[in-house]
Amino acid sequence: MTDRGAQVRAPRADDLPALADLKIAWSAPERTVSLSERTHFIASLARWMADREDRLVCRVAEVDGTLVGMAWLVLDERVPNVDDAHRMTGDVQSVFVLAEHRGHGIGTMLVRSLCEAADAVGARLSVRANDASVPLYRSAGFVAAGALLERRPGAAP
Repeated sequence: MTDRGAQVRAPRADDLPALADLKIAWSAPERTVSLSERTHFIASLARWMADREDRLVCRVAEVDGTLVGMAWLVLDERVPNVDDAHRMTGDVQSVFVLAEHRGHGIGTMLVRSLCEAADAVGARLSVRANDASVPLYRSAGFVAAGALLERRPGAAP
């Protein structure tokens, strides 16, 4: 496994259109997004990132000047405990590598970068992983931690 010369880093302002394209490829792979939808999404993503700047870690993977992957970590404070007033949690989201760059360790580099950022602030991490990505997360130190229960908006009580 080789990283294909990938560099993992924080995104720059000029990366925003390519970062938005990665997010579109992750979230809507089967559909064509119009130019106006893309333009609107780029602006929405920029606002969303700016609004969460102090609670957001984003990493991109670049190969030969092109963004080929992304990973997101949203941080939040947990309710304090009597013996631990500053508890942090982080939700790993939208880890994605373009298909033609998968299998070369780029996803591992992205996830490890998020783990380093979380460790720096003492955050416990969680992730919703699909079956194919479980080995990636396990290799970064994630373990199964009980049952995840989810309630979606409008669910009957």
